[in-house]
Order: sequence, then structure tokens, then C-alpha cells
Amino acid sequence: MLLGALNLTPIEVAQAFQTIASGGNRAPLSALRSVIAEDGTVLYQSYPQAERAVPAQAAYMTLWTMQQVVQRGTGRQLGAKYPGLHLAGKTGTTNNNVDTWFAGIDGSQVTITWVGRDNNQPTKLYGASGAMSIYQRYLANQTPTPLALTAPEDVVDMGVDSNGNLVCSGGVRSLPVWTTQPDALCRQGEMMQQQQLQQQEANNPFNQSGQQQPQQQQQQQQQQQPKQQEKSDGVAGWIKDMFGSN
Repeated sequence: MLLGALNLTPIEVAQAFQTIASGGNRAPLSALRSVIAEDGTVLYQSYPQAERAVPAQAAYMTLWTMQQVVQRGTGRQLGAKYPGLHLAGKTGTTNNNVDTWFAGIDGSQVTITWVGRDNNQPTKLYGASGAMSIYQRYLANQTPTPLALTAPEDVVDMGVDSNGNLVCSGGVRSLPVWTTQPDALCRQGEMMQQQQLQQQEANNPFNQSGQQQPQQQQQQQQQQQPKQQEKSDGVAGWIKDMFGSN
């Protein structure tokens, strides 16, 4: 996901992340909620109609990834300050540090912050040091709610080994995977894992088979030594050894 790579306005960026935060349902954004007369009559009320824009599975996995950005990525400073909110976020920096962006999502709001100059000169900031710091100050004056994700259908948590192979049990970490056949997928991953281990053993000059070969040669030499000794036993053998058989 690239934030800062396209020429977009903050409202356009907000529209994109609203779709992700809403589970893939896009609702047109508007700065106008309602128009109310002096007597309280509602003259206009905004009722945006949401429509499916991206699959729920794709939206969930994007949100999950954005949570990892805040937990252990470029937004980890924000995650350390609000560990219980499970915030989702994305930093963005344009070329030459001209613009910095941050998209922050909690349980009820999508917030976009942008930092840039009117003359389009570098800000000497990054997404984490510029736009994210503004979002952090914004949260300090709000009452944010935790972002709790519920996996949609066909998204399951699967174990991953250190080489990135999906495994049926164990693994160094767990990742959400969009699949209708998790068992077949993990079995395929374990086959890849086995092939990688076999390849590593074959490429290892100190593997077990390489150690057995000198041992086998040594055993063969030891078996040949008694036969040579039998031929050399006695005076006749000594004469043959010293002067030859003729």
C-alpha cells in the first residue's frame, strides 16, 4: 500500500480509507451532514448510500496489516502510546520529503493528516515524524475507541515458519490467509518446507552422508589390513616382502 505516491487530496485519501475501514463498503463522503432551520425543521439530511467496492476479505487483511504498522512498523511510537486501542495506520512520504501523510483508524473514525508547504518545497519530515505526530495530538483531545477486527468468511489464521511457508501447526508467527482450503494450503507449505530442508542438507558439506564416507573408507582399509598381514606372515612372507616373489 503506497500513501504519498499519487497526487490525491486529503478528502480523496479519506474516501479510500473509509472504504477499507467499513469492510469494503464505499459511502460517499460529505462535509455537510444536515441543514436545520431556526425552528428546528430539518431541511436537508445526508444519508450516504454505501455500496460494495472491494471484497470484505481484502478490506480485513488490509486493516490487519495497518494494525501491524502501528504495532511494530513505522507507526510503533503511536502504538506504544495507545497500546489498548489496536489502532490501524499508514504513514506516507512523497519524493524529496515534500509531503507527509498519515491515515489513522480507530473503532469509530478515519482520520487523515497531511503536512506540506504551499511552495511545494521539502518539509524535511517523514510520515511518522510529521503527519503522524499531528494525529497523535488529535487523539489526545478525543475519546478514541478500540479497533476490534472480526475476520470475515474464508479468512483463517495460519502458522508461518521462518522461511515464509504456511504450516498446519506451530510456526514462528500467525498470519490471516484468504483461502477456502486451509488444510490443502498448509500441507503444500509443509511439502515446501521439507524440500527446503532436504536442499539445505544436500548443500551442507558437513552433513551426515559426507561424514559417513570417510568412516566407510576407514573400515574398508581396516578390513584389508588383516589380509595383507596374512600374506606377510612367516619367514616365507618376510622373504617375499624383502626380495620379491621371484
